[in-house]
Amino acid sequence: MSLSSRESELSLLRESLAQVNEQLFLIIQERRSVTLKIQDFKDSSGRYPFYDPKHEKKIFLHFMEELKKLSMKELLAFSLIMEDQAMAFAPGTYPVWSEHVHLTRYSQNLFEMINPLMLKMAHPDFFHRLEFSEEFSFLKDF
Repeated sequence: MSLSSRESELSLLRESLAQVNEQLFLIIQERRSVTLKIQDFKDSSGRYPFYDPKHEKKIFLHFMEELKKLSMKELLAFSLIMEDQAMAFAPGTYPVWSEHVHLTRYSQNLFEMINPLMLKMAHPDFFHRLEFSEEFSFLKDF
């Protein structure tokens, strides 16, 4: 392959990546909008908890194969997006996994900052290394 054709192919790949990035940004914005609508509904009805581990587990089970394919940093990124968006409308109503609120002891490992139910579906071996606080100990057998 000639140098000019390689440069042309690289240019096309970069353009393709730029389009994927644009779609990703739009999807994150759309997710935020839907999350805010859900939180508004929960707030106005008062019937639904803001943090619903049963529902999260159901979602993570549904996407388990996709979650398993993500790197630890990609899992963390998705967990942070969920955490940020869940707290956008109602701060303090969703666990701040990234600040280790669920752990009694932690180090600086990335997996400790990931939503534990997401981690359980993607990497059960890392999940079992978590030392849960009493408040979140129910997640061990969840």
